[in-house]
Amino acid sequence: MKKVIAGLCVSSLFLCSSWAQDISPEKGKQIFEAKGCAVCHKPDMDTIGPSLSTIARGYVGKELELVSYLRGQAPAIVDPARAPVMDPQLVKIRTLFDPDMQALATYIVSANDRPF
Repeated sequence: MKKVIAGLCVSSLFLCSSWAQDISPEKGKQIFEAKGCAVCHKPDMDTIGPSLSTIARGYVGKELELVSYLRGQAPAIVDPARAPVMDPQLVKIRTLFDPDMQALATYIVSANDRPF
């Protein structure tokens, strides 16, 4: 019986690790580029939207608030006066699955940690 239980535990660990989602900044960058975010958000220069470094400074330590904003459930912290410009883009990304949304937020907030 102990062998069966041990076998089930090992099997469940294997399955859980294979279901683990990638929430890395690299995955977030792929999503950022695929969804067209890079058109308006440059690494270190404000253009149509605030730069990634500006957004990162505003949301460092507030990643859950960034996710809420990206889901359309919270107001913008960074440059709220220009936030309505982002509304059409929010429609595109608000339906991302949680791991993808977390990866996107991780990528954005980690902008201050990357050289440009």
